Amino acid sequence: MTERARVLLVEDDDVLGPSLRHRFALEGFDPLLATSAREAMAALRRHGFAAIVSDIRLPDGDGESLYRAAIGLLGRTPILFVTAHGDVEQAVRLIKAGADDYLTKPFDVATLVARVRALLPATRGADAAADAAVAPESPAMRKLEAALQRLARTAAPVLIGGESGVGKEVLARRLHALSGRTPFVALNCAAIPAELAESTLFGHEKGAFTGATARHAGYFEEAQDGTLFLDEIGELPLPLQAKLLRALQDRRFRRVGGTVDLPFAARLVAATNADLAERAAAGSFRADLLFRIAVVDLVIPPLRERPEDVAALFARFLPEIAAEYRVPLPDTDADVASALRAHDWPGNIRELRNRIARALALGEGTSLRAADLFPERRLATAPAGEASTLETARDDAERQAIRAALRAHGGRIAATAASLGVSRVTLWTKMKRLGLSA
Repeated sequence: MTERARVLLVEDDDVLGPSLRHRFALEGFDPLLATSAREAMAALRRHGFAAIVSDIRLPDGDGESLYRAAIGLLGRTPILFVTAHGDVEQAVRLIKAGADDYLTKPFDVATLVARVRALLPATRGADAAADAAVAPESPAMRKLEAALQRLARTAAPVLIGGESGVGKEVLARRLHALSGRTPFVALNCAAIPAELAESTLFGHEKGAFTGATARHAGYFEEAQDGTLFLDEIGELPLPLQAKLLRALQDRRFRRVGGTVDLPFAARLVAATNADLAERAAAGSFRADLLFRIAVVDLVIPPLRERPEDVAALFARFLPEIAAEYRVPLPDTDADVASALRAHDWPGNIRELRNRIARALALGEGTSLRAADLFPERRLATAPAGEASTLETARDDAERQAIRAALRAHGGRIAATAASLGVSRVTLWTKMKRLGLSA
């Protein structure tokens, strides 16, 4: 564990809260106590945290509303919820939404500390992998890096295109880091429930609609003067596209149910794997919004078009994932390099990480072979009657990889999803389809 890891404790009980802060300090953490959702959000804007522990019931809201409001600031920070027996159903919903763990009251403080310690190692490997996800080895990536260096001095909106898995969010984070802005707030537009879309982006006032028990700051407000990253922007419904366009044109927005305009000072970076010009021609995406968000249009080439990056990424990911899974760093057979070059990488960087993770999780011996990275080739050359269909083989491989990753991360969904290079929602969907549970 990192020395004096900073932990945010969100607890309004005037006895339990200070007691937890004292215990976490004794255990070698740097604890900060917030007694409300509002204080917790203020702390998240000011500081970075190694982990968060939050009560589900708070004086100005609940764990669900806090998590929804804070998700853009959490990044890969693990969060554990503390709940009374009657709130377990809500805790389970939060876990399915991407929270990392929960503990029911009454609980043993030593157990809570142990749970928090168990969450910490997974975040370090995931962050390191994200930092390395775009390697400027190929001419195309060096050209993109040069463009980012120039763009960092401006506030121009940027649209990042490219296939799924090429590292669009990592490129956005690289631009953000070069610009010196803070914070970086990310939202996957495809994951917003339609009925919450406007509130998610712009926030809402207390009483604006049924269930709005407190004022909620949306992503536009959370971004302050940092970077607002809207991933899969092509999935926004048309009515919300119109409101987004107005907010970007006026550089002002209004919370749902509000009467006061608020300034929007952040840089907008959007990403998509869709052809937005084609969608605009078809009428499913506003052409005027496309012009507004694509002042600068960057496209990340797929991995199959930049083979120079494959070897560099493999060399960077292999020791990181080995350390994360706590397995010895293997030697690589001579056929690995040629197998990496021969594959066309339809899943791009995400697929490369997944294949390395699966090979290390299931590997036997001290060497990594091409067959470990590409087990489907073994199935394709098996005698008749021994190989299953390609779809079954793929499902079996995914099932094994997910099981191995779940074991390596103690069943924690967020850490497992990060290690496999997929979103939490994608992992839950695959697990349901494959009949797996945490």
